[in-house]
Amino acid sequence: MDEPRLSTLQALLILLKARESAPKKGYYFRSWMTIKTLVSMAKDLELHEHYSVHSSSSVCEYDPVECLTRTRVWQTLHVVETMVGGPQGMDVTLLGKTSISNLDKGRFDMGVDPDTVEIGTQQYLPDPDEFEAQLSRQFAFFVRNARNIRLITSAYAKLRKQKDWGADPRFVGFNPAFTKWLEELPHDLQLSYPVDGSRPWLPSHFVGNMHTHYHLGVIMLHRPQLLTSKSFAADGAWKQHMALCYSSAKALCRIQEALVDTFGLNGLLYMQRGINFTIYSVLTCTMLHLVCFHFATSLFDG
Repeated sequence: MDEPRLSTLQALLILLKARESAPKKGYYFRSWMTIKTLVSMAKDLELHEHYSVHSSSSVCEYDPVECLTRTRVWQTLHVVETMVGGPQGMDVTLLGKTSISNLDKGRFDMGVDPDTVEIGTQQYLPDPDEFEAQLSRQFAFFVRNARNIRLITSAYAKLRKQKDWGADPRFVGFNPAFTKWLEELPHDLQLSYPVDGSRPWLPSHFVGNMHTHYHLGVIMLHRPQLLTSKSFAADGAWKQHMALCYSSAKALCRIQEALVDTFGLNGLLYMQRGINFTIYSVLTCTMLHLVCFHFATSLFDG
């Protein structure tokens, strides 16, 4: 920790991941502080400027292995900052008293600019082996989805104080981005859901976890739009948002079932934020199932 090094960044990212398996008091705050340190150190190493070299077709000064490492580390920092900071509240203590007014607001002082992160599938190694080429390609789609989640988190940060912010065009405008992400997934990264309601087949735990993040992103995007609907009339626009949220909630449950059945509990621990993220997903699904049950009961009683 005496000076910025790529190896130090990699080690701290491994420790950040390892900490999930045995979280202790202060885990979330310490994880956020670790990420702030990582981002600052990465900027000292000019990782945030690396993508601009490639996008401008300039000659990269680093050897192929270091070039790929710098790209992958900056991508990973973008992902973990979004996942750890976005859902995390801020506990503010003033004069010995704790204010809980900001506990559900999330963190918005992000240090990674999404426009500095590589999201393409092109290879910069002259002759990458098949495994590395496939890994880079798959991770690029994962980073694209994380970018979409980061962008709606940033939009919320700007709009959260205004009434009915979920209906603001600056927030609603991200709807096509999530649809586009799913449509552009190559065949080997798609999931097929059997019509009988059974679990989908997962080619890898990575694919299952990537789709878990995607469906949570869909819920994060459309739930505010559902809540700001002015009327829950039979022909109201809320039905579209409810259908999308409920569809993603059902998909999440089936993916989690497939992960456990195929890979055991380790399948849940492998994902970027581990088992705690899965618990959050299940709670989100439960809430949506209850809401749908409430509406179905109300319509039946009516």
